[in-house]
Amino acid sequence: MSKRDLAKLTWMEIRDLPKDDGVVVVPFGSLEQHGPHMSIDTDLYFADRFLDLALEKLPEEVACWRLPILPVSRSVEHVGFPGSLWLTSETLLKVIEEMTAGLAASGFRRVVFLNCHGGNLAILEVAARDVRIRTGMMVFTVFPPALMPDPVEIDDRERVYGIHANDWETSVMLALSPERVRKDLLDVSYPSFQSDTLRLEQSAANVAWTSRDLSKTGTFGDARGATAERGWQRIGPMIDRLAGALTEISTFELSPPQG
Repeated sequence: MSKRDLAKLTWMEIRDLPKDDGVVVVPFGSLEQHGPHMSIDTDLYFADRFLDLALEKLPEEVACWRLPILPVSRSVEHVGFPGSLWLTSETLLKVIEEMTAGLAASGFRRVVFLNCHGGNLAILEVAARDVRIRTGMMVFTVFPPALMPDPVEIDDRERVYGIHANDWETSVMLALSPERVRKDLLDVSYPSFQSDTLRLEQSAANVAWTSRDLSKTGTFGDARGATAERGWQRIGPMIDRLAGALTEISTFELSPPQG
């Protein structure tokens, strides 16, 4: 794995990498409350671990490298819960601008923002287009949990409102790092509102919210039925999809219209 970790290479080794084909992955984490039963580094751990698992699956000829994870990002929705940390939008955008300027100056042509925190989705889309315009690099955003529909059966309420410290996250953590789960505190909490049109995120009509608006414990979903087995059912196909996405991205070319 060290050959795929830019932080473990020298400047001369990075200079000599074959950059015509190839991509650098920047993982984004977060430190934020995850209910009473999960550690605050949940999204950070997921982004870092999912990336490493996917890199292990790549054929040697796929040119893909990673940077260390950015541990604090846009988690302001969890204001009021001890341990939740965040950068302002302005700060995060500036960090991305200056970091990617260094990648462009090093000769890289593609960069992936790999993210496992829902609160980063919108800002990383904005940042990606800004970097594309500013540097000319091809920029991609990847959210591994959304690479495929959930293969594990859940009810409609969990499907719509189970978005944080829920069955999915708790099961996946029980599979990968069970010491991060307080099994005696597995929680269930759903937002009290019901709507035919409004959702919390990723829909045509979303309501802006903070965790304090909707949950006393910080949980959105039902973690009580989470198991490591349910986690592994999700992890295997998701990592396969992620490895496939990184493989395609590593040689992807935009083809502007001619004439």
